[in-house]
Amino acid sequence: MTEVELVRLHPADWTAYRELRLAALVDAPSAFGSTLARERSLTPADWRERLRRRSTFAARVRHGHVGMAAGIEGGEPGHAELVGMWVHPHWRGRGVGDLLVDAVLEWAAAGGYDAMTLWVSVGNDRAEALYERHGFVPTGATQPIREEDPTRLELEMVRPL
Repeated sequence: MTEVELVRLHPADWTAYRELRLAALVDAPSAFGSTLARERSLTPADWRERLRRRSTFAARVRHGHVGMAAGIEGGEPGHAELVGMWVHPHWRGRGVGDLLVDAVLEWAAAGGYDAMTLWVSVGNDRAEALYERHGFVPTGATQPIREEDPTRLELEMVRPL
């Protein structure tokens, strides 16, 4: 495998983040709570602010970025949440997802969080298996991925830190 380097994205890296996010929405439009049109309408200031509010990690290889994942403060006290996980289709199954999940877990542990939660699309068995390898278990909770389409659900998973 080509060497993969993990980097933390900062507000100055907003163009790389935008490129990754838009690629994710083109590749898997039903897996995210936003839409390609909505994200394309964001301004540079919006992208920079998003990077200020979360700890975003990108997987980088010689020719560019091939994946991302971020950590944010979770909805429950003491919980962090893994969000925005995506790996380029060519790089799936090659350990990139594991590197990204580990980076977010390390960020959360260093931040003193007690647990990490995430939401994964129902039926995305490959992603669910990735998270299970890292100790996440389903909580039984589900919710619509987007309010405007209550038929597409995501399930919650959690793991202690």
